[in-house]
Amino acid sequence: MEWNNPTFGNTWEHRGYIGSGNVHALLDSCLGRRALVCGGAQGVFEDVERIIQKDDLVFASNDVGMYLPRLDHWVTLHYAKMPHWRAIRDDAFSRQIGNTDYRTHSHGSALAHFDWFGLTPIMPLSGLFAAQIAYLMGCNPIILVGCPNDQTPRFFETGAIEGYATVQKTIRSEMAFKPEFKKAIRSVSGWTKEFFGEP
Repeated sequence: MEWNNPTFGNTWEHRGYIGSGNVHALLDSCLGRRALVCGGAQGVFEDVERIIQKDDLVFASNDVGMYLPRLDHWVTLHYAKMPHWRAIRDDAFSRQIGNTDYRTHSHGSALAHFDWFGLTPIMPLSGLFAAQIAYLMGCNPIILVGCPNDQTPRFFETGAIEGYATVQKTIRSEMAFKPEFKKAIRSVSGWTKEFFGEP
């Protein structure tokens, strides 16, 4: 019997998480490397410019990846939107924005370079999913930039965002079970700065 499912037979357990998919070679592949995890909140571009270092590994979540000058890993829980985002970044007229040799990550999409299929439990927001991937890859510290996880508007909006109380509760609960993950994270803004501490 021939299997077309790329995740079959690739189950792993690592740092308190389990999953499958084509990601086994990534686990602990960046031990001790500093990671910036860039979300879409207002101020993200200014904060990246202020704190980025030459050897940082740069993760982007969702649409902010279209505009970052440097990008190593592009992560989303909404992979149906990724072809559009990639087309904008990769377009010949947009190349001055940044590099195009990044890798994409998702959950349950074989179209991504890396599919974290079955990752359990999975963080509830794409920015935290990116931090989770950075942690599984061995990055430390992991610095959240533009990931306040509070009412801060996104970089293309003006109004406050609602509904983060439940997400914050989920983060608190997960970090209670994964103290080493929490210890690796810092944040430059918002609720996550209060919860994880600043760099």
